[in-house]
Amino acid sequence: MNVAKIVSELRAGAPFFTLFKMMKGVFDDKYEAEKLYKELIPVLQDFLMQGRRFNDPQVQHLVNILRELPQYGAQRRNFEKLYLQDEYGLRKLPKDPNDIPYGHWH
Repeated sequence: MNVAKIVSELRAGAPFFTLFKMMKGVFDDKYEAEKLYKELIPVLQDFLMQGRRFNDPQVQHLVNILRELPQYGAQRRNFEKLYLQDEYGLRKLPKDPNDIPYGHWH
């Protein structure tokens, strides 16, 4: 999966299928999850700076992708509860996944 290409397509307003391809894989591998996270956060921050709301379809696609990145189980649920419930939570997402609290990431 070429992350740079997919992210550039996402910025250009690519169709849902491209986003689906990003979500297709299993992100249990911490390195791959962190790599994709670092690519998606700037895009999400750009969307929020443009004034897009939490319910905007492109923001929701990013939220759905981010939802799949943490390790399956309690960590994924904790990550979702802390960051993916509303726009305020999205704005709290750190740029570096190493800054995500213990129990919310890999």
